Amino acid sequence: MKKRVVSVLMAFAMAASLAACGSSSDGGSAVTQAADDDGTQANAIAAQTAAAETGDETADGIAGIWKAAADEADDANPGENDDRGFKKFDHVVEVHYGYQVDPTDKTLPEGDKVDDNQYTRYLLDNYNIKVICDWTAGNNSDFQQKVSLAIASDSLPDAVIAPNRNYLVQAARAGELADLGQVFNDYASKQVKEIVETTGDRAFNNGTVDGTFVALPNITVDTDGVYVYFIRQDWLDKLGLEAPKTVDELEEVAKKFMDEGLSPDYAIAGIDSGGRTYSNFLNSSNNGYGYDAVYQAFNATPGYFLRDDSGKLYWGTTTDETKAALTELHDWYEEGLINPEIGVTTNGDNANNVKNGTCGIFMGPWWSLGYGNPDSFKNDNNADWQAYPLYTNDGEWNIHMKDIGTTYTMVNANASDEVKQAIVIMNNVLVRDESIFDTSVAIAWYPLRNTMAAADECEYEYNALMDILNGKAKVEDYQIGGAKFNGLYKNLANDAATLYDVFPEGYDTSKGIHVQDMDVNTNNGQFNRFIAILDGDRPYATITPDHKIYSELYYTIDGMDTFWTTVSDLEDSEILKFITGARSLDEWDQFCNDWHVQGGDQILQLVDDFLAQ
Repeated sequence: MKKRVVSVLMAFAMAASLAACGSSSDGGSAVTQAADDDGTQANAIAAQTAAAETGDETADGIAGIWKAAADEADDANPGENDDRGFKKFDHVVEVHYGYQVDPTDKTLPEGDKVDDNQYTRYLLDNYNIKVICDWTAGNNSDFQQKVSLAIASDSLPDAVIAPNRNYLVQAARAGELADLGQVFNDYASKQVKEIVETTGDRAFNNGTVDGTFVALPNITVDTDGVYVYFIRQDWLDKLGLEAPKTVDELEEVAKKFMDEGLSPDYAIAGIDSGGRTYSNFLNSSNNGYGYDAVYQAFNATPGYFLRDDSGKLYWGTTTDETKAALTELHDWYEEGLINPEIGVTTNGDNANNVKNGTCGIFMGPWWSLGYGNPDSFKNDNNADWQAYPLYTNDGEWNIHMKDIGTTYTMVNANASDEVKQAIVIMNNVLVRDESIFDTSVAIAWYPLRNTMAAADECEYEYNALMDILNGKAKVEDYQIGGAKFNGLYKNLANDAATLYDVFPEGYDTSKGIHVQDMDVNTNNGQFNRFIAILDGDRPYATITPDHKIYSELYYTIDGMDTFWTTVSDLEDSEILKFITGARSLDEWDQFCNDWHVQGGDQILQLVDDFLAQ
């Protein structure tokens, strides 16, 4: 099965390459996509056609490659893939799922609920897919516990998102997951396959356990793993302060925010209950309100498998650099600069002071701005949050690089063929149509939302949207048939078309992107997106990091499980204690020794042997 899946994906890669070679000099895609069966969706991505300059000959060539590969693999005819990928069932197909729901999200209109909202109704009306939510959880730890219990009791719903690959491996080896190889070949849209192919074989391998493709892998933009800090620029301006560059400068600004009464409780937000203060190799992205930016400024990369200059494998947590970062964070805690209930607050309460305008600094990836703190802008239309890198004292910007994705859509082995098809179609629809929804209702309400995106999507969009604002390009350039249209970047056509809903025409970007000049309310969903991309991703889109640090491994391997549970639990509990003072940093060496003795050394040897194969 793996061979057949790979053969079709490889065929798509060849097709995409030919499209690029045969396209006009602007790089527009020649890959065509059909509208859905009943023609109800008149949106750009749904009706993708080859740019006029490419002509029909190239598209025919691509179709021929698809057909030849499909015939050889005995799989779906490629010309039918998008017909199948967006087909409407002739009867209602029910999909049961479990889901994590943010209890602080208030964007659902009155009367709507987790499985009855604009997204679920869209699936029912257009595809006859009816989703039924069997259970929900309100925070990370509760959700992880429910997924664990469902696996342990062999009671998974039709589908659920695996929080990381550990859950996927456990469920697969217990025989609880469906083989998705054939249904993915037959029903994944061309756009989805193109995105998968941008990762080489990494996405396919991530979703494969013991040779069987058992889950739809999450594929996220690279910048999801790039951690910056966000700060109230309007407060900096009020106090006549420059944006901090180093940890010491950030500390001084935090103190001034508190001294001036702008942040009366604490100046720097922290993690919620069940969160981690840094990402690790299994969860390498989207660590909102963590302190990854601080660790990186100390040349520390905790939670990663790394190699020293001699090539020896080591664990990034048990280092002097991590201890130095923890010492700084502990000092901040003692000085009252960070949330005194770090790691204790629940249900998103850690974000309350950010939202109500009494906390002026927090950390996270690009989406943390706009998507992550929408209420702060609604509560104060002049809350001018800006994003900045945090440098080492030597003036270098370190970033740890994420895995291609960290979550997985698991499908129950007992799910019917139609249910499996429906789950793949739901994913196709999300990838294709996300940009056309009214995202003032948080896109997180889309059932089984497990995103797929080209790795450079945010940076590409940043430059495209800035070109429009600067008058170097037109909105029409990014629409179907436009000089710069590229269907791989699934949100760009809609983003370009709605840009002036939020920005005034003739906006002067030389002064930067500031909330005071934007319309927060007219198209709030797009405002959240634009502030996230144009401010939140500005550092990564415009500044070249000095060091990009990759983990040697991003998933568990055979033999690790028993040891990993022990050392992971040790690390998660003790790191937070070092920050809060519940454990003295004088005991750091003992903690490191415990990590190595209780299974860390065995893990390092297993990983080293695995990587040497």
